[in-house]
Amino acid sequence: MERTFICRNSKYELMAVDNEVIYLLVSFNNLPEEITVQGITLYLPSPFHVSLVYIGKIIEKYNISIPDFLNKIVEDFCDFTKTNDIKVIHYKNEYRFATRDDIKKTVVVMCEVSNLNKFFDLINTKYGLNIKYPSTHVTLYNTLKAQPGIFLMDSDDIKNFTVAIENPIGHLL
Repeated sequence: MERTFICRNSKYELMAVDNEVIYLLVSFNNLPEEITVQGITLYLPSPFHVSLVYIGKIIEKYNISIPDFLNKIVEDFCDFTKTNDIKVIHYKNEYRFATRDDIKKTVVVMCEVSNLNKFFDLINTKYGLNIKYPSTHVTLYNTLKAQPGIFLMDSDDIKNFTVAIENPIGHLL
């Protein structure tokens, strides 16, 4: 998959099938190559990232028909981040096991990201929308080696597609 950096830096990228997710790369040290959760072997994904804005999924979920919405949101995001740094503040001691289709399964760690809710306030006001704040997380493991995880856009997805689990790696991040 070709890398598509945005905002004239190498911090934020677009990814997914049609480059419809804005994400932030992160890294971890000392993670086991694989773990077993609920009897299932899971592997490290690639790349580690926090999905910040699921533009394509937002268009679907909220039935948005604003012309060129994807490019407008990318432009808004880049303008916003000129004065508001969006970065991981900390990783919570909250781990979740996720599945959407009962085939692909992932383990995520929830995290807090600076200024992201403020960005959603901006686009909700600008476009007259009511998009929920994202439930920020990083996929630590999944059933498909070196692949990204399952999209978990907001609190509805966390409630419907995940269950809380004990820390599967034995140390805090």
